[in-house]
Amino acid sequence: MKTNLIETTGACRLEVKASERASFTEFHVTATIDGPAPAGAAANDLFARVAALLVARKIQPIQEKLYGLTTVRDTVLQRRDTAYRNHGLDRTMPVTWLQGTPLQGCDFVGLQIWGVAPLDGEVCVETVENPATGRGRLWRGRDFNMLHLAAVRGTTPGGELAAGHGAQAEHMFTNIGLGLAAHGFHYPQVVRTWVYVARLLEWYGEFNRVRTAHYRRVGLGVPGGPAFPASTGIQCHSDDEECVVDVLALDTDDPSSAVARPVRCSPRQDQSFNYGSAFSRGMTFEIEGRRTVHISGTASINTAGASTHIGDAEGQSLETLMSIAAILEQQGGGLKNITSATLFCKDRAAWDAWCRVTRLLQIPELPKVCVLADVCRADLLVEMEAVAVI
Repeated sequence: MKTNLIETTGACRLEVKASERASFTEFHVTATIDGPAPAGAAANDLFARVAALLVARKIQPIQEKLYGLTTVRDTVLQRRDTAYRNHGLDRTMPVTWLQGTPLQGCDFVGLQIWGVAPLDGEVCVETVENPATGRGRLWRGRDFNMLHLAAVRGTTPGGELAAGHGAQAEHMFTNIGLGLAAHGFHYPQVVRTWVYVARLLEWYGEFNRVRTAHYRRVGLGVPGGPAFPASTGIQCHSDDEECVVDVLALDTDDPSSAVARPVRCSPRQDQSFNYGSAFSRGMTFEIEGRRTVHISGTASINTAGASTHIGDAEGQSLETLMSIAAILEQQGGGLKNITSATLFCKDRAAWDAWCRVTRLLQIPELPKVCVLADVCRADLLVEMEAVAVI
């Protein structure tokens, strides 16, 4: 693992994690605005540096997520488009915009990019498109393909958002299947999802019922079938939809080249299906001798599925870190292997508690984006998802 950390004289912090394989280098890029700054100026600085990095390292993005207030979305996306055009980058790359309330004083929080750079320099990631889900990115590796569908919404065949949150969820999961099929994939190949729900606490139970029923119909999580994908389910939205999802699928016939193995439970947490949620604790991708571990959104929940440390944000922060560390230890790594993370805090007091815990325990600064958002239960105060390379 090679790490580059670039701190500018302004407010932009850029962190790069690179992992070399036999035929490619895997990159995780985290760029954040640390401190108060006008969103337009901050975005100009951030995207100029990110675009230059993508060109210099020849990174071909698979997934790009931006976080910030909806009020500055158009401004930020315009700055992104200008910077990418000026650097000759592919401007067809889809991006997922997430309304994440900032913690650092700027209405634009930052971005995360996951991408690869083939050692032979050839193009291996391309933009693909279909009517059901719009644009996605297809990575053609050695004897495997990965498809990332960005910001899939619950639209009807006519392109309008379905009426009502339950109907939108139904159409969203249906559209995933249509998008997969359009590019030669099918539902049981889904290995990771990122689900964002605008009014999470109001209907998360109903969302879980819709998801579980749909997964069973398409063969996910059934006896003898593929495991549930790793997943995050958190309060966020992109536009005016009730729910939106990013999806990652893996197609391979050669496990020696690429294989996805589910992490169904850990020493600190049992299977989520035991308490009504259809996702695996994580998903490990073994590609060319290295493991990339995608850890699902993780909060302070015990092996019985009960919330712990109620009202204690420090206790929940520690429990969340311990649960993530337990999964990584199972996989032969630890917190030091994290290459990208997103931290969701219910309020600023929870964020302050997280900072106290990590400072007092001298936990190394993780490459992460931090935003305010509701977690899936009213009594949960923090949640973190993470990616680690081992």
